[in-house]
Amino acid sequence: MHRIGEYVNYGTEGICRIEDIRAMAFGKGSEEREYYILQPMGQGRSSVFVPVDNPRLTGRMRPILTRQEIEEVIQSAKGRNLDWITDRKERMERFQKIMSERDECQLLLLIGCLEEKARRSGRGISAAETQLLKKAENAIEQEFSFALQVSPQEISRYLQAQLGQALGA
Repeated sequence: MHRIGEYVNYGTEGICRIEDIRAMAFGKGSEEREYYILQPMGQGRSSVFVPVDNPRLTGRMRPILTRQEIEEVIQSAKGRNLDWITDRKERMERFQKIMSERDECQLLLLIGCLEEKARRSGRGISAAETQLLKKAENAIEQEFSFALQVSPQEISRYLQAQLGQALGA
């Protein structure tokens, strides 16, 4: 069980602080359930309520990566590529799946794939792909900068040195 004050990575919300764990009832006549109350970083006063007894949702809450885990992720991504899927619908489904799973190695590969396609293509990438690229970059920057205690701008330089690619290159 997670604790109040702990930071977790929660799916597409990103880094969140567990502000409270308390019993609540949503809606008239509903039973009280215990909830994690998450505060996403950088999102003002919005909160996310995660039922403690829902393994599908609590399974999306994971500890922040350590420095060693980040280095392992980078080593795992080094020298690998994500294949470009020519069918647009299939490609977007695959890219959306990577975004929702929030696996950092796959996110790095997605960033590399989209940046490479943008460089090689005379037309660049679509607006939807550009938006996905920005979301993937933000996810990596947010977690890596939080875990390594450096600015998001430094993460780009760090990845450039480690992988030969920078975020937003």
